[in-house]
Amino acid sequence: FCRHCGDTIIKFQLKGRGTYICPTCQKSHVLAITGGIATGKSTVSDYIRSKGYEIIDSDHIVHDLYKKGNSIYLSIIRMAGIEVLNENNEIDRSKLVKYVFSSETRRKEVNRLVHKAVIERINEEISKTKGNTVFVDIPLMLEEKENLINYGLVYNQIWLVYTTKAMQIERLFKRDKRDKSESLKILDAQMDIKEKRNQADIIIENIGTLEELKQQVDRLLEQTE
Repeated sequence: FCRHCGDTIIKFQLKGRGTYICPTCQKSHVLAITGGIATGKSTVSDYIRSKGYEIIDSDHIVHDLYKKGNSIYLSIIRMAGIEVLNENNEIDRSKLVKYVFSSETRRKEVNRLVHKAVIERINEEISKTKGNTVFVDIPLMLEEKENLINYGLVYNQIWLVYTTKAMQIERLFKRDKRDKSESLKILDAQMDIKEKRNQADIIIENIGTLEELKQQVDRLLEQTE
């Protein structure tokens, strides 16, 4: 039985594998928004939210889980050490990013720890939403897809915000003042944006103006209604 509403859990086939869902909590459309770093995913999510749609932001959930006293906070310190804390003994995201991307083993360990807790929270939030369509903003949706499904995520489509690798590097420099070598290190640790494009259901091209980006999103939203 579903621990949120008490309804009977059912099993169905999703993308070739058996998946268990609650028919009461599961919305008719769960759309995952993803993209690489500096592709404009947050811009798209903010615009969709401005149009009245509900968006569950996994980054916001992670930020909450990182707060002092939470189990994830304590686990991160045990794993990465106090070096990832700031002067207020809070997790410094930039320091944690450097730790995570310093080795593949560390990246997998932290992702495994965080993603399971995030999906539990996402499913709780989905069960509370009121509309028939809910968006879930997950940066590493495609890199961690199998793991996220194993942790209980159920979705209908993946929307990818796409841009070129050259534009990602340019935006990282302008936004975060990261040099090219550091930007490439971060990008190389993620799935290549072209490979993401091959795996996504819907592609949102962010290679033009902001107005062009919004027009694409408007057309897609019309199709969801």
